[in-house]
Parts: sequence; C-alpha cells; structure tokens
Amino acid sequence: MSIQLPDSPLLGWGTPGDIEYNLPLNVHSNAYVASIFVKSGPGYLCGFTVYNSKTSSQFIQVFDAATLPADGAIPAVFFSVAQSADKGVDWIPARTFLTGCVICNSSTGPTKTIGSADCWFDVQFV
Repeated sequence: MSIQLPDSPLLGWGTPGDIEYNLPLNVHSNAYVASIFVKSGPGYLCGFTVYNSKTSSQFIQVFDAATLPADGAIPAVFFSVAQSADKGVDWIPARTFLTGCVICNSSTGPTKTIGSADCWFDVQFV
C-alpha cells in the first residue's frame, strides 16, 4: 500500500519533488560585510533581513545584476535602515530578477555609494 501525498496548491498540481521541499534557498553573511551576492541568472527574491551595526543610518540597495555594480549604479529598489538596527523585507509573491541579485549598503539612496563592512545579511531566494 502506498501513501498518496496531497497536491500542493503553492506549486501547482502534483506532489512537490525533493528540491521544492527545500525552497526557498538561503544565503547569509559569515561576518559584517558591505554587500552580498545572492545569485547569478534569473530568479526570485523572496525576502531578506539586514542588521546595520553602524552608529548612523544607511541605505540597503537591491540590484538586478550578476555582480556588484560600480558606484553610481541605480538600484532596482532601496530601503533605509536606522543606526544599530535591523530590517526585514518580504515579497509575496517573490520579486523577479532577470540577470541576478546583489544586495549592498550605501551612504546614498537612489545611487550606489558603497559603505563599509558593517551589515549582516540573511537572504531567501529561488
């Protein structure tokens, strides 16, 4: 006698395969950093948490890019984070990225001016 698992409404009809049970994927810092490479190639950003250890506020920028863009680049979206504080960002449904995904800190909001290595990132993606 075999056990029939229920269909998953989140993944469509059928029983999820092994990889779907492990989604979303995750990447995190191992020390304070200025940026984190999430993935190259198309994908979905489900959300992230960042801790700003800096004694002043700064911006967190998200780029649709396969590598960290040069200073002056314009992010897809940016957020402010208060001094010595954390911030969580969730997208439901997940946000689409066509080229890749990189997240970094910046002293300016609408254009990248990379800051010092003072952030801790935890990112969920597919």
